[in-house]
Amino acid sequence: MYGAISKRRCSRNAVFSVLAAVALAVFPGAALAKDDDVSPPDWQLTGNLGVTYTNGSYGTPLNTDVLLGLSTLSLASGNFKFSASIPYMRISGRGLVVFDASGNPIVINRRTSAPPDVRTGWGDLNLSASYTIPSVILDDFEVRLTGIAKLPTAPTRRRLSTGEADFGMSLDVSRPFGVWTPFVTVGYLDRGQPAGFTLYSTTSVSAGTSLELNENLVAVASYDYDSADTPLVPAAHEVFGSLSWIRDDHVTLTGYGTVGLSSGSPDMGVGFLISYALN
Repeated sequence: MYGAISKRRCSRNAVFSVLAAVALAVFPGAALAKDDDVSPPDWQLTGNLGVTYTNGSYGTPLNTDVLLGLSTLSLASGNFKFSASIPYMRISGRGLVVFDASGNPIVINRRTSAPPDVRTGWGDLNLSASYTIPSVILDDFEVRLTGIAKLPTAPTRRRLSTGEADFGMSLDVSRPFGVWTPFVTVGYLDRGQPAGFTLYSTTSVSAGTSLELNENLVAVASYDYDSADTPLVPAAHEVFGSLSWIRDDHVTLTGYGTVGLSSGSPDMGVGFLISYALN
C-alpha cells in the first residue's frame, strides 16, 4: 500500500489534496491482492467524487465556512500516474484566506471589517504527474516523486482564485511493516503573485501511518505542517484521520476529518469521498 496517503502533495494541506489520494492509494492494489490469480491491468482509470466542509477563523475575529464539491480523474499506468481535478466551491464569511481542494490560497477580503458574503463557483484546474520508484529497488521502501500545477481557470471576479498559476513538487517515502505503513511527505510550492497581495512560496511536511484493519478496512492518521504562505496567516499545524472501506475491486468509500492546531489551519474539517475504478 502506498504511504502517500498523506495529504499535502506540495500544497497547503487543509486535507483537500488527500481526498483523491486516499482512495487511489488504498483500494486498487489491496483489492487485487485478494486473488493471487488476478493480475492488475496495464492501466487504471479512476474517478473520485466527494464533499468537504471546513470551518475556521484564520486569525480573524470571525469564522469562514467552506463547502467543496470534489471531482478528480486519474490515470495510472505502470509506475506513472496522472491526475486532473477541479472543485466546486461555496465560501461564506470574511476570513483573510481560505483554500481550495488542492490547497491553493484564496484571498477573501483585504479588511476583516468588510461585511460577510457568499461566493460560489468552479475553482482552478489542478494537474499532477507522479512516478513511483519500484520498492524492489529500494529494499521495500517506496518513493514517489510528484509534480503539480494549478492553472487559473476560475473567474477572478468571483474571488474564487488568485488568478495566478502555481507550480510545485513533492517527495513521498513509505515502507510497510506488516499491517502498518509509516510515511513521510515533504513538498515545495512556488506560488504565483497576484496583484495587490503578497504570497510566499511554501514548504510542507507530513508524517503518519496507514493501518490495514482487515482486508476491507484501512485507517490513516498523520500530523501535517505547512509554512506560512501569506503575512496575514501563520503556519498551519493539524492532525488528520480517515477510514476507507474497500467494497470491491472497483469501489472505495472514505470518511475523514481534521483538527487544526494553529490559527493558520481550519479549526475543523470533515468529508466523504467515493472512488470508482473504471477497469
